[in-house]
Amino acid sequence: MTARGAVVLLLIGFAVSIIGALFKVQHWPYSTMVLVASSLMQAIAVIVLAIKVSRYPGFKDFLDR
Repeated sequence: MTARGAVVLLLIGFAVSIIGALFKVQHWPYSTMVLVASSLMQAIAVIVLAIKVSRYPGFKDFLDR
């Protein structure tokens, strides 16, 4: 997965999280499943982004500053 794909997945996860919160407030069914799915999407996206950033060539120089 590319970094752009991870950012898109993160944004979709945020949108689904907002929808899940609406479901939870309205006491609609499957709200918990929607929130869990959005949390998993966000977690996967953050892990992929962390891996991509840590493997970037200029990352170690940035940390040394």
